[in-house]
Amino acid sequence: MDSKEIVHIALQIEKSNADRSYGNILTLLADLDKLHVTAEQLETTDIVRVLYRLLKSCCDSGVKKTTKGLLGKWKRQYGNDRRSVKCKEEGKDPEAGDGEVSKQEEPSLGGKDGRLTPFFNSQSCSSSSVRSKCVQLLLSALSPELPDQNMASELAENIEQNIHELHKSSEIKYKACVRSKVANLRNPKNGHLAQGLLNGSLSPEAFARMSAEEMASAELRQLREEYSSKGVNARQLPQGVEGTPTQKIRCKRCGGSDCRVTQVSRGALFLPAWVRQGGPDDDAMTFVTCSGCGQQWYHSGWVCL
Repeated sequence: MDSKEIVHIALQIEKSNADRSYGNILTLLADLDKLHVTAEQLETTDIVRVLYRLLKSCCDSGVKKTTKGLLGKWKRQYGNDRRSVKCKEEGKDPEAGDGEVSKQEEPSLGGKDGRLTPFFNSQSCSSSSVRSKCVQLLLSALSPELPDQNMASELAENIEQNIHELHKSSEIKYKACVRSKVANLRNPKNGHLAQGLLNGSLSPEAFARMSAEEMASAELRQLREEYSSKGVNARQLPQGVEGTPTQKIRCKRCGGSDCRVTQVSRGALFLPAWVRQGGPDDDAMTFVTCSGCGQQWYHSGWVCL
């Protein structure tokens, strides 16, 4: 059985448990019972934890009985698989021996509290649990927009896999990326994201790579561009300011006397330190521009006739 199918069934069990659809849970458990789940899949997926959470929260006796039976079957199967691997590594016949395993070596699917120790190592358990939770968060964000739950589940799993591929070396970046995707999918103004995923115009891989700016709605992108444009304009020297013509100042560069005097507010300019000579409270700045060669002088660095 493919691990992806196991994760999908685990998600469906948790969703059905939340909806109290115990008939669906029994069907899903029967499907699991018919399939061969390997020891590796029990270690790398979150299916065992899901079943233990089901035991603790479900009030249906039939579901509890079936769940306990399935966990017991997996416990025996897991022990046999691990003993077989150990015997092969030691060069022994897995059928030989007294057939008994000490309690210390016997694998456990958890105690009454549902803890899975030492069923699999804590690192793989933690990673699988985090990834499963991220898939559930993505699914919950997609579900209101996508009526087809099977399609929503498949999309959530594909998106999570692509995000994991991008940030598998950094769990912090992985979680931050998932949170960003979930927040944008839940944003009512970003309905274009779910629609794009639904109609195929936006692939899960492309969505996983999108930055926060790229996921924003057209309205927000337009506002951001307007604010950026205003911010740049507020720090640029105004263009097309003619100023007051004067013949009383001589240009140091070309010697001409056709100049214009302009006064602008310091609050509208970003001025380097070498330009500012007045006190910090000065609100206006005056400069002279030569109409002949374009030379400009700030403060009082000009020659009056």
